[in-house]
Amino acid sequence: MNQLIAGGAAFVLVLVLWGLGRRPSKTILRSTDAGMVAAINRAQLGLVDSGLDNGAPSPEPMADAADVQQVWQRPSSEAQAIALRKRLRDSFNQGHPDERLEAIQIAFEWGHRSCVSLFRRGLRDADARIVQLSAAAIERHRAGHSPAAAQPVRPPRNVARMR
Repeated sequence: MNQLIAGGAAFVLVLVLWGLGRRPSKTILRSTDAGMVAAINRAQLGLVDSGLDNGAPSPEPMADAADVQQVWQRPSSEAQAIALRKRLRDSFNQGHPDERLEAIQIAFEWGHRSCVSLFRRGLRDADARIVQLSAAAIERHRAGHSPAAAQPVRPPRNVARMR
């Protein structure tokens, strides 16, 4: 009788553990409309196709840097730098490509290390202008400088015995 109870308890334990270990099946959202998704995809393809029609992309974002210079000023304090980072992040998160491009241009002009994450996001953007400007901007920050050693490195303590 004891063996039957122990076997039943083990069986119930196996069923509970097996049930907890299973991953829930992915359910398709009811709010997802395939027609709406297809329309968005067609609109994005239309934007990409219109950008590729003129051949090689022109260096247009760099030409607008003088216009950005008039509106944007380099931050002079840490509080202004924090506010600028927040404004750049917020304008990049907006859906409009021109706002994202302006944010990347301002970050490119600023050239601060805190903008590298913004440039990395720009590399994955759908707009080719943003990708080109982000690639040019992130090139500055590749292979960043390493601080020099504060003291020369001492030889090992047993260097006299090595000779």
